[in-house]
Amino acid sequence: MTFDRQQRDRLAWIADGLIPGTDEMPAPSSIDIGGRQLDVVLGSRPDLAEDLRRALEVPDSGDAVAWLDLLDGKARDALVTVVIAGYYLHRDVQRRLGYPGQIGDVVKVDSYPVYAHEGQLERVLDRGPIYRPTPLP
Repeated sequence: MTFDRQQRDRLAWIADGLIPGTDEMPAPSSIDIGGRQLDVVLGSRPDLAEDLRRALEVPDSGDAVAWLDLLDGKARDALVTVVIAGYYLHRDVQRRLGYPGQIGDVVKVDSYPVYAHEGQLERVLDRGPIYRPTPLP
């Protein structure tokens, strides 16, 4: 699913209203939130595209934050996810936050992490497995 220039520009305008730029952090439109960053997010989460398209079709009220209240839950969730993910996946934003990205940690087979020795996992082990089943589409 592709998004035209008007939809991408609208997404950038909304994103700027949700995450205003500051002296320390860039505005979403300045990091191409409606262009490359949208493509990056949808490359990983193509399931968001249809709900995002519906969100972008709702006429805005002039205020991006108030406009979110006009959206249904799925459209709002898709839009917010795309904006936040696109913003925080950008290298410049990560650099400014001091986040180096996911880095590997060496695990030695013959040693246990400190928290295992301190007994921090005991209550989890005593509790036993719990989980929430993944809903099927």
